[in-house]
Amino acid sequence: MKEPSPELLDLLADCSSGVTHLALALRELVLTQAPHAEEVLYSVYAQVIVFRLPGRKRSAFCYIAAYSNHVNLGFYDGASLPDPHRALIGTGKKMRHIKFDSPTDLRHRYLQTYIRAAIELVGPPISKNPRARSRPSAKLV
Repeated sequence: MKEPSPELLDLLADCSSGVTHLALALRELVLTQAPHAEEVLYSVYAQVIVFRLPGRKRSAFCYIAAYSNHVNLGFYDGASLPDPHRALIGTGKKMRHIKFDSPTDLRHRYLQTYIRAAIELVGPPISKNPRARSRPSAKLV
């Protein structure tokens, strides 16, 4: 497993120890499903780790947002994800998240299925072979 970078630890430094623990545990869960994912860090209304798969048409598939008292595992296309456990929260057109208040929330075995489904939604890697690109369709006159 990839160790958290100094930048990530610095990002989470102002969070409570409980929130930091949840964020790092969720990070490990995401990287277990996508070990080659890149992490992009933001400090906005929350401390955010965005996970993306380079070389995909839509590379970002999920994020972790650390707030003062909880952590969200969010999905950019969450409204399109199957939700048999009714774990996804949100009413927007696209995004959904799962809220984590305590370490016991990490015990749900189904979390991996949500992450894998989000990875599937970003599609397969884009071929770098110029011959593999699709040709423009014929224009209808």
